[in-house]
Amino acid sequence: MTAWPVDQPSPLWMALSRERFEAPELRGDIEADVVVIGGGISGLATALELARRGRKVVLLEAVKIGYGASGRANGQVISALTRHGPAAIRTLWPGERGERFIALVQGAADTLFTLVETYGIDCDARRNGWLQPAHSKGRARRVAGLAEQWAAAGAPAAALSAREMEARLGAGGYHGGWEHRGGGHINPYAFTLGLARAAVQEGVSIFEESPALRVERDGDTWLIETPQDRIRAPKLALATAAHTGNLWPSLRRSIVPVTSYQAATEPLGELAERILPGDEAASDTRMDLRYFRKDRDGRLVSGAALAVQLGAATRLPALVARRLREMFPALPHKPMAFFWRGRIAMTVDRLPHLHRREDGLCAWIGCNGRGLALACAMGPVLADAIDGVPDDQLAVRPTEPPPVPLHAITSRIARLILPWYRFKDSREI
Repeated sequence: MTAWPVDQPSPLWMALSRERFEAPELRGDIEADVVVIGGGISGLATALELARRGRKVVLLEAVKIGYGASGRANGQVISALTRHGPAAIRTLWPGERGERFIALVQGAADTLFTLVETYGIDCDARRNGWLQPAHSKGRARRVAGLAEQWAAAGAPAAALSAREMEARLGAGGYHGGWEHRGGGHINPYAFTLGLARAAVQEGVSIFEESPALRVERDGDTWLIETPQDRIRAPKLALATAAHTGNLWPSLRRSIVPVTSYQAATEPLGELAERILPGDEAASDTRMDLRYFRKDRDGRLVSGAALAVQLGAATRLPALVARRLREMFPALPHKPMAFFWRGRIAMTVDRLPHLHRREDGLCAWIGCNGRGLALACAMGPVLADAIDGVPDDQLAVRPTEPPPVPLHAITSRIARLILPWYRFKDSREI
């Protein structure tokens, strides 16, 4: 597993977190029923579910819980995918297979907020809804159709007119859009720490600063080596996302790692009451996505992508500040007060993939920017795969990791498609 560089800028969420968690390094050879590698939301949700089923679970984190992408996200909780609505899912996977997956996505936010309530996770959880404003009339028509599809699937979703969206955002310039009232936002770092606390409460053994250096099958068990000692277990789950490294090379070659940048203002005082007055989260329909939400102190937290990463610490906050002032002209002309970044795993088809091998190795990968709620929902699915639930009964059908064409090159240049995305966004009507 590739360790997260600890010299990266710390996210705002660390300073705001009231949750605390610490775990020891692995010392001494041990045995378990299942070893989970990766201490983000995906690994923790899987480990927690397995422990609740009575399994002896060990979880290894290369650095510290929450130091990876889970603790560095914008914090939006969204029960929808970036591209696929129910109709598209049913076209891909007709019948029961598609319906299981639709139900999983539709209930993803429910799963996350239930974990918050069950384990008393102090993560500034706000379930006031999620908005997707449409940047063109064509996109407004498309997402109105999505709202109708998700509503038919049981979600609290509805299309919004341009006037309704302006009132909800506190800003004009959009052509309507849709809302999912089951969504919201959290402090993702605090949630990740709280989930680790819950996992330990259920019996999971967590070890920090214990990267998995090598895994190999030894007879009927997996042997996992760390810098300190070794673990043996018949089942092994990888929840390593964009930091998979060479533990499972074909898994690493099935995704494109992308850097997600975040920035936040200082607290806005009374002005914050006029921006997202209902305290929803929002992310629009552009391919070069624009998204924003408030934290508990009235900071506006947003982010963006960069085609060229040189000078990101200066260029990215300036870009985000300019875009936010275009939407909210009353914002003060001040530099963004906070900046951080994380790495997320993108799949070519923008869908999550579940993988299971006969030797007991399992993984899911491909959050595609919707990882908070989706990771919570996929935890029980990965646990089912580890427990041997038949393929046709799983909410996501296991497949072989599909290789990204020219992976080594694609991974390095994928971000260069961003100018094309911006051009497409500007031409849409």
